[in-house]
Amino acid sequence: MPGDPSNRARLAVVCVSTLAVLVVWLVVPRSANAGVGFFYTVPIGLAAWWWGARGGLLAVAGCTALYLLGAALQPVSELGVVLGMRVAAFLGVAVVAALAGERLRSLEHSAEELEAIRAALAPAQLPELLDVDAAAAFVPSELGVSGDFYLLTNGPDGSTVAIVGDVVGHGPKAARLATFVRERLAALAASTSDPAELLTLANTALGERPRRGRQLVSAACVRYSPGDAEITWASAGHPAPLALPGLGELPPRGSTYLLGAEPDIELSNASGRLGVDEGVLVYTDGATDVRRKGALLGLAGLTRLLAPFAGLPARELADRAQEALLEWADPPIRDDLCLLVLRPRDRGGF
Repeated sequence: MPGDPSNRARLAVVCVSTLAVLVVWLVVPRSANAGVGFFYTVPIGLAAWWWGARGGLLAVAGCTALYLLGAALQPVSELGVVLGMRVAAFLGVAVVAALAGERLRSLEHSAEELEAIRAALAPAQLPELLDVDAAAAFVPSELGVSGDFYLLTNGPDGSTVAIVGDVVGHGPKAARLATFVRERLAALAASTSDPAELLTLANTALGERPRRGRQLVSAACVRYSPGDAEITWASAGHPAPLALPGLGELPPRGSTYLLGAEPDIELSNASGRLGVDEGVLVYTDGATDVRRKGALLGLAGLTRLLAPFAGLPARELADRAQEALLEWADPPIRDDLCLLVLRPRDRGGF
């Protein structure tokens, strides 16, 4: 048993409560103490809750010994039968408390792990980008976190690379796969900023990953070059980015495939130029799949919600978009909500 202060305090509680039961049993007249022995289940339950099955069994042994000591000082009729009942009750309490404590610790660990995964998939702190005003919004689903992620980084040619992705599936398994894909994309973006190439290389890495069931991921990648206002994008089965402030779709060029669907995929880049007051919003389908009284928001509903503040700076736009979506949708949302906004920092008041 670890010797840290919290465990020493717990040990003191168990010992004091155990001795208190013995003292009460000895002080109370024999005719009135028939059920006092069952109170040994209190220290046994505490020990099993705090230290698991081993701690519970040690407490059962100690309390049984004290019970026998009490029975020797104040004899109990039919000791064998009574002792058997007491020990059975002690063991039952120890097992139940140990299992309950282990379950709680497992849930706490899972919650901590999911929070760490969420922070990795959607970091609150965005990197410094040259002449780019960027912001993100991320709201986890009712499952805590699923498979949505975003990546914002500086490309090797001085451009800004933005990627938003969504794993097919929900829960911790999808979140772990999303972590894998995001890590690979982050590593790949250090050597290339070409959107189609990045997504194709990520598909290769996904195919080389040991199979653990279905592994499908959608993603959209945008390369923005602030020097010439050029924007290049590619999609792998993902919703098309939206141009700002008009909120028109930026459709992909050629065929588009989910990452992981085939060992070899062919993706192509589409490109265009941004005006002085234009930007881009990349999102996952969690923003369009929210429902209100059974009705799906859809792309038309999303653009209608975003239109009043589509010309705002990135941070304000991301915050207002998140507020508007959560206000419109019936809680809880069933999928992660993920948005990434890019705008020129020093143009048109941005």
